Order: sequence, then C-alpha cells, then structure tokens
Amino acid sequence: MHVKRNAIWSTILLVFACIGLCLIGCKMSPVPDSPPAPLNQRSGDPELAKFIESIRVEEGLPALAAAIIIDGKIHSVAAVGSRESGTDNWVAVNDKFLIGSCAKAFTATLAAILVEEGRMNWQTTMRDAFPDLDMLPEYETITIQQLLSHRAGLPKNLKEGNATWLINYGFDEKRGTTPEILRLQYLEQTVQNKLISPPGKVVHYSNSGYILAGAMLEAIAKQPYEKLRAEKIFRPLDITTAGYGIPSDSDPMSQPCGHYWDKTKKSFVAYRTDYPNFMAPAGYMYLSLEDWAKFIQVHLDSYPSNKQKLLQSSTLKLLHTPPDTARWDINIGYNTNYALGWFTKEADEGHYLLWHGGRGFAFNAQVVADLKTKNAILLVTNSEVSNIHPQYHLLIMVKKIQEHYAEKVYLPALN
Repeated sequence: MHVKRNAIWSTILLVFACIGLCLIGCKMSPVPDSPPAPLNQRSGDPELAKFIESIRVEEGLPALAAAIIIDGKIHSVAAVGSRESGTDNWVAVNDKFLIGSCAKAFTATLAAILVEEGRMNWQTTMRDAFPDLDMLPEYETITIQQLLSHRAGLPKNLKEGNATWLINYGFDEKRGTTPEILRLQYLEQTVQNKLISPPGKVVHYSNSGYILAGAMLEAIAKQPYEKLRAEKIFRPLDITTAGYGIPSDSDPMSQPCGHYWDKTKKSFVAYRTDYPNFMAPAGYMYLSLEDWAKFIQVHLDSYPSNKQKLLQSSTLKLLHTPPDTARWDINIGYNTNYALGWFTKEADEGHYLLWHGGRGFAFNAQVVADLKTKNAILLVTNSEVSNIHPQYHLLIMVKKIQEHYAEKVYLPALN
C-alpha cells in the first residue's frame, strides 16, 4: 500500500518548524529489526491488531497501540508488540502509554470547565491570578486564553539545552518538592525574563505557557492541578488508567517502558525516566488508548447516552477555534493554526481537523480527529526510532490506517 510520504512530509516539515522540532536533514538509516509478536485476546480488536502489527514490524517499533473512533463511538482499540524491546513481555490493549503534548487538550479542557463554573473567564490575567507576585509589567495582562493558544509571547521552554530531566532549574527544595510548588517556582522564574514577542501578536508554541496556565488554574481553584484534573475530567469520564510519570513506574513488569535508539549498539534501549512531573499541564501523563479515546469523544461532542456532558457545545467550539487572526511566527501555511489545546486544519469538503502530536524522550503519540464526521485515529508507540523523525513517522502510520479502512469509512489524516 503506497503512502503519500511527500505530501505528509511537506505538511509536517512546516508545522513542526514552529514548535522547534528539527525535521530538516533527518538522516535515513536502516529500519530496526522488530520480530513478529503474538496476537490474542489481550491484543484487542482482531482486525486493528493484525493491521497495526504489520505496521509495527514494517516500521521497526517495539510496541504500537491505536484506537479508532467512528461516528463519535469507540470502534476499535488494539495494542501489539513488546513492553521492553527484545523480550516476550507483550503489551496488552489496556496498557498505559505516555502521550506527551497530546495532553495539552486536557489542560485547555480543565480551564474551560472552570470558566463554565464561573470561577474565571477567558480574559483572566496572570495579575488576576497572582495579585501579589513580583513580575515584569509585560506579564501582567497575559490572559489564560493567550497562554493556552500559544499567543503569550513566551519561548518554548524556560531553559533549553540538556535533556529536560537533567536541567537544573534552581528550585528551592526547602519550599517543598510537590509538583504544584515546583510549578509556582517555575512561574516565578519565568516572569522575570523578558518575553520574546508582545502578547497576542504571533503564535509561538510554548510548553512554558502551559505550565504557567496550570499554575494559574491551581491558584484560582486552590487545588493541585493533578487533583483538579482527576476531579473534573477523569472521574466524570470513567478514566481510570491516567497517571503522571512513566507507565512502568506503577508496575515495571506489566506496563510498557519507553525506548531510545542507541546508535552505537544499533538497538533499542529501555529508558525509565522522562519529563519531571511538574510539567504535567504541558503534556506529561499516561493512560490507556481506550481512556484517551473517551476524552477525544468529548471534543467530538459525542457523549455516551449515560453520561452528562462535560462541556457545552458552545464551549467546545471556542476551544476548537483560533481566538484571533494572529499567525505563526513563521509562515507555515496549509490552513494550520492553533486554538486552545489543539492544532487546527481546515480540510477539503468542510472537514475540520483537530490534531496534536506528543513526545516524551522515549514515547510518541498522535491524534487526528475530524469534527465533521466525528471520526478519529489515535496512535502511540513506546520508542523513538533511528531512521526518521518520530512525529513524521506517526503521521505516516496514521495515513496507513486511513487507507486500510478507506473502503469502509473515511478516517482523518494530515495529507
């Protein structure tokens, strides 16, 4: 089955330039060897499992998991491969995977819930949330909406350079080491640095903006972000597998670990660390594919009949609509913009796509959803790869799934 790699490459090259992911010059090298894995009841939907297993072997991945939503309903979920490369510790359909920045939509959704509850509004500023905090004047008028739509003028991260978990942020551990205390200290440092552009002028992808947004939600709700998200999102949707850290922290033998490609050994190496937990609002959480699909159903405005709506349709529309005419700080074209927690793309024939990629150090995820058809593809793997940029790699695999099901149903893909 031929995949239109050039078309996908053109789109993703331009899009991820804006979020600092270097796709230019990705050196192609041999695909890692991934022996076939057994398929059984633990693998989930038989058809989907068989197909993504063929993709996994072809693309050289330790494990691969996917979910498909059709007409707003969870159609199929499957997971194949190994929890740890080179072992027969096979994944199961209910295993948990780190979804990286795909979780930014959870933070934007949480903010929307607090808005609907009347505890804040979209123009609530950083000064409103922190009336006594010492900050540069340019930060005072930044709104929660600007933070969630990458329009605050913040850089991607407070500090760049080393692996994220090795960076010394200079936190005062005498004040405590809980995620909410570290987020507050991150905010305190950030607001003493000049912005890279005036708020509201351009779109510049920023993890810092989401960490600051999480700290604002904590200040307004007077609850830790993690507890607030569990109360407002996980429990109402019966999401029981979500957590923070890496999946194998909860049980090293029954959950997948992430992998990086060791160029010297020419093999995958299991890696048991990733982003620090205080970065949760920017996208550091794990959950099963079925639980992730429950959340995507919310954004397709397609709730099970026995569930009370988490958000009103008008609020969902606001989350899915770029808040102003500001454009990316580079010209990326392709009708691609950023709303609140979602990249957006206006496609042909009235299709309107919500999508997001998510990376940890050793997990990669992608979701593409179509508001017109209420169909979606969710995909995640527990590795980086040696031969291609991981986010581009996932979009190729999304396209393969779309083409496989094309005779039965239209599924969304970026192409």
